[in-house]
Amino acid sequence: MKSEYKRVILIISDQKDLHDFGREVLGRSFHLVDGTGGEQGFARIRQLNPDLIICDLLSPGPDGLSICTKLKSDPTTGHISIILLGPPALEIDGFRAGADDYILAPFDSKVLALKIKNLFRMREALYGQYLLDMFVQAGTDEPGGAFLEKLRQLVHDNISSPDFGVHEMAFQIGLSVSVLYRKLRVLTGGTVNKFVKAIRMRRAMQLLETGVYSVNEVATAVGFEDSKYFSREFRKLFGKTPMEVKRLRNKRD
Repeated sequence: MKSEYKRVILIISDQKDLHDFGREVLGRSFHLVDGTGGEQGFARIRQLNPDLIICDLLSPGPDGLSICTKLKSDPTTGHISIILLGPPALEIDGFRAGADDYILAPFDSKVLALKIKNLFRMREALYGQYLLDMFVQAGTDEPGGAFLEKLRQLVHDNISSPDFGVHEMAFQIGLSVSVLYRKLRVLTGGTVNKFVKAIRMRRAMQLLETGVYSVNEVATAVGFEDSKYFSREFRKLFGKTPMEVKRLRNKRD
């Protein structure tokens, strides 16, 4: 897998065993980065926007619980998954700080590897449902909610433009393409292209259900120059063709 497409895992620890585990077990599938606490460390986390942070509570330096609390309470980093490693006495405090999971130290490498795999699997499994729910009123109080609402609005503002895609979205939102790709993947489990296409298709469904527009008109309105390609992609998402939607609408009338 190309490194730019690998999920990014940031490890905050001074423990050699954890870094050895990272290199030997995670290094083949993920891009690993060493991290620190403090303001410099937080700034780097915001810039890097990792998919997962593994923070060792036994390491000296800034308190890992404080790091977790600060990251989870910040709208720009609250979506990042965090696994804390520490003693049993701090497990409840770890979850109160917002950790997505907690591993008892000394850690079992197999358990940690499975925890990481399961976290990412849940993100991906939620994406299919997210596509169906993304047009429900945005929960902007949730981590990443306000950011996703901005992206949704950008797509709606440019929905009829077939050229609007990753690069245009990244420019308008003020992020690099790679950071936008990674941030959206963390929040939804999917790519920028899937996100844009899903919004286009949902708008297409709304237009078709009015019964006013032809399939060609709807395709053009949501940024598809090829109506046949539009129909194929529409069916992949909704399980029926645009023409079938129109027919059902006409029967109801």
